[in-house]
Amino acid sequence: MFTGKQEQKILRPSSSSRFRGVAARENFRMRIPKKRLAVLREHIEAESTHNMDALLEGMTSDCFNDVCCVPKPFVGPKKVAERYRKHWAGFPDFKVRVRRFLAADDKCIVTENEWSGTHLGTFLGLRPSGKRVRVRALVVWHFRGNKLWGETVFFDLGSIQKQIGAKVKVPARRRSR
Repeated sequence: MFTGKQEQKILRPSSSSRFRGVAARENFRMRIPKKRLAVLREHIEAESTHNMDALLEGMTSDCFNDVCCVPKPFVGPKKVAERYRKHWAGFPDFKVRVRRFLAADDKCIVTENEWSGTHLGTFLGLRPSGKRVRVRALVVWHFRGNKLWGETVFFDLGSIQKQIGAKVKVPARRRSR
């Protein structure tokens, strides 16, 4: 989750920002409407507290969740709910926080997130390991007006596999004749 101070720092990079030179050269300043920040904050709070009703309440009726390592996006409230239930079953103590805002325009916000949890259930076909994981992710939050339309989520499944000690089987190469 994020605080007002973090929002302010992100919206107006300080002189100590590592992007100071770029910001100065491009007169960089993201303008994110307060209502969208509130919707995003409520959504992330609902993700971290596993509150499905609150999570879906802030989304459009044709919402979606597109996870990079899943072949098909979850479309509609029932499928989006299914995605979160599966994630929460895999990591019952799942928590997420926004590390920083990367970009914003009139239709989306891009954030660098970090989520953590203990792998106590099956997640994306990975059997429970009981190990704690910390995962960095890039999320594109798509908006329609002030409602969240959907998320496109990018994260490294290999880092999760490494943290839980999963063995990855690589198929043997076929011999060419």
